[in-house]
Amino acid sequence: MKTDVVIIGGGIVGCATAYYLSGKGHRVVVIEKDAGAGLQASGRNAGGVRQQGRQAALPLAMEAIRLWAGLAQELESELEYQRTGNLILALDGKGAANLEEEVEWEQEQGLLDVRMISAAECHEIVPGLTDRVVAGKHCASDGAANPMLVTPAFSRAAQRQGAIIRYGTTALELLMQGSTISGVKTDAGEIEAGFVVNAAGPWAQRFNAMAGCSTPISPGRSQLLITEKMPPRLSPFLTVMEKAYLRQAPAGNVIIGIAGLPNEALEQYVDFASVRQHAANMLEVFSWLRDVNLIRTFAGITEYTPDGEPYIGAVPGVANFFVAVGFHGQGFCVGPMAGKILAELIDGGESPVSLVPFQPDRFSNNEAGSAESADVKYPGSVMEPKRN
Repeated sequence: MKTDVVIIGGGIVGCATAYYLSGKGHRVVVIEKDAGAGLQASGRNAGGVRQQGRQAALPLAMEAIRLWAGLAQELESELEYQRTGNLILALDGKGAANLEEEVEWEQEQGLLDVRMISAAECHEIVPGLTDRVVAGKHCASDGAANPMLVTPAFSRAAQRQGAIIRYGTTALELLMQGSTISGVKTDAGEIEAGFVVNAAGPWAQRFNAMAGCSTPISPGRSQLLITEKMPPRLSPFLTVMEKAYLRQAPAGNVIIGIAGLPNEALEQYVDFASVRQHAANMLEVFSWLRDVNLIRTFAGITEYTPDGEPYIGAVPGVANFFVAVGFHGQGFCVGPMAGKILAELIDGGESPVSLVPFQPDRFSNNEAGSAESADVKYPGSVMEPKRN
């Protein structure tokens, strides 16, 4: 089989890339090992569409927010996207001081609607908080969407434009002619292509290695708890100092996300020990959760990098090979923009934001080599001990 572009991975980045490329007239084939689109981290997160709390990826997220504004209309699908605001809660003075530093830096970068708010203002926005909350950081232009709707919407829109998505198909290795990528070998045969995009998430590292590029990625486990439906109680997307996050879906269920934990075996089961610990920690901030029933839990496989930043762009040293992976558990918001950027690059255009911080080979000259992956700091591994 021959095509213009073959994409490894049918998550939000892969499907968005397919959509924007097919819209430019390119023939596209997406290879996805699962039975549907976005069945890993792209569909197993709380749906935060957030700018604040990022470092090098802040300009990328700000550009993504502009894209999200018209995305539902563009994809002709309901995404449940709303600018609900995002509130980060500080539980002590040190946390509040860190947030104050973030606000100053983010405003300097152009995120003008982010601000510190007092504990009283936090309680006004979110009734029922305990006295553990000492301050908050609020960004009004942040929001949320339904992750179970977004990636399938990109998939359908791409297919309407002629893209082919091969579910249940596993990419095995890259096809190369010298230093030029020429396609992908799959368990269903070879696909020749002028360009290859690696959007394989936690499985991406080995494909980059085949092209001679070291991109350390450590797999993680994203876990979510879903409560019974409740009357409206939480308006913004809430983050508790990177340890956990909550939002209330339009249907009324509260979604509690647990910060990422190590998952070297690429397993998808729920770690109930960590769920119990995080649930206990959340009760110290939201005591009313004690009387709310959980109706299900589930987990997905996500990815983390040593510096917390993704790899986006052309892979140096080989021709026609592009990558967008390693989003450090924060890829849902920027995924559509990353896909649009890759489509622009492949089509001969330029990225609207600098990709210098995201260079795929930025660890290649590091003497630590692949050992860099061991230096990943998983957000969920630094849990605040439960007080007696």
